[in-house]
Amino acid sequence: MKPTSRAPAVAAMMLLASLSCHGERAAAPPTGLVIVTLDTTRADHLSVYGYMDVRLPHLERLAASGVVFDQAMSVGALTLPAHTSLFTGLLPPAHGVRDNGGPGLDASHVTLAEVLRARGFRTAAFVGSAVLDAERGLAQGFDHYAGVRPDSGDAQGFQRRGDEVIDEAVEWLDGVGSAPFFLWAHLYDPHRPYDPPPPFDARHDPYVGEIAFADQQIGRLLQALDARALTERAIVIVVGDHGEARGDHGERDHGVFLYQSVLRVPLIVSAPGIPAHRIADVVGLTDIMPTVLDLLGVSAPPSDGATLADALRGRARLEEFEAYAESLYPRHLGWSPLFALRSGRYKLIDAPRPELYDLESDPFEERNIYQQRRGVAAAMHDRLIRIRAATDAGSVPREFAASPELRRRLGALGYASGDHGGSVPAGGRLPDPKDCIGASRLSSVPSRAASSRAPCDGRGAGGA
Repeated sequence: MKPTSRAPAVAAMMLLASLSCHGERAAAPPTGLVIVTLDTTRADHLSVYGYMDVRLPHLERLAASGVVFDQAMSVGALTLPAHTSLFTGLLPPAHGVRDNGGPGLDASHVTLAEVLRARGFRTAAFVGSAVLDAERGLAQGFDHYAGVRPDSGDAQGFQRRGDEVIDEAVEWLDGVGSAPFFLWAHLYDPHRPYDPPPPFDARHDPYVGEIAFADQQIGRLLQALDARALTERAIVIVVGDHGEARGDHGERDHGVFLYQSVLRVPLIVSAPGIPAHRIADVVGLTDIMPTVLDLLGVSAPPSDGATLADALRGRARLEEFEAYAESLYPRHLGWSPLFALRSGRYKLIDAPRPELYDLESDPFEERNIYQQRRGVAAAMHDRLIRIRAATDAGSVPREFAASPELRRRLGALGYASGDHGGSVPAGGRLPDPKDCIGASRLSSVPSRAASSRAPCDGRGAGGA
């Protein structure tokens, strides 16, 4: 079930009929696809989105020739669930990947790579983090899947820099020739620990330096496409999986909260025949798969997203869209999970102490207006429940216990990986993460850091 419908089908059919009557022929669809995913990258820390402290010439080049989405939303703040939604078009309750340390993608689900390989595309993936190891499910449909080769027990053994990822991706492009192809490159550099190489370490703060380094790698990939005459026949997409809190609302990094600092992600699409412009409407990661397949002229499997192809071509505006997000990660810490719904200007966060924000007047989510706008909040809460029920209906619960090796890898990258999906005590409620964040190592206030598991009684003074 789609959380929304924004396809102006009648208008599209009339347009096609009109073109046919005038003897015009539609351009042949592209035969190549390149998706670069930027891990842990806040949209508002890119020059394309108005950030003034860094120049990102290669993303700026892509934006100047393509479409920039100003309000692209992730489904959560963890790498594996977000990438799974991107490559299946399904929300987390539907595809069943709810956590980096929970079950991976089941083989019963269809991925973008599987669809394209069945249509004769050569497919390859080059990823920068062990969170996306092949056995976690996203290797489905890729002829070649190059992940991290861990050689130690520390974080450096479970991630790799973007230059190594792009080196391999460029080498693979040498064999593409005239064949249709799909290349995915995952750049993990903006993820903690921030350690940009020279000269980026001296020019910027470490987090921004990692983004600037990732931009350089994107430039290398774009140059490789140009040199092999692949640019003119390929769709190129750069998209974030989630952002980084950087202290916003008391969270040091990401994984717990569902504020815009972690949910709003960059999304830039460049494709043959697509005019350069910006789109201010809300879109989601689940829209990318149906959009790509539409642009490629390939039938899409059912999904929770919708094609944005007509909007990309400038033929139609998007209808108002709802964006769902969730965070089950707090359960690892003994805290309540969180769920969110973005609908136009409003955003609801379903928590023990619920929150409602007007993002037009309060983009930093500093004023909780839940009590003042109870009617809006109630309607959005009902809609959130319906979306969760509809998407949960198609999923099959799976027993899963993270292996010691998976726990070791996630721990090296800073993630808790306890038993997935803890239950609410009988007659009680798990505490609100807002009341607990300051007592954990996830806090942005180092002097208050404690253990990785920080129980709390829910009576803290924290708030939205």
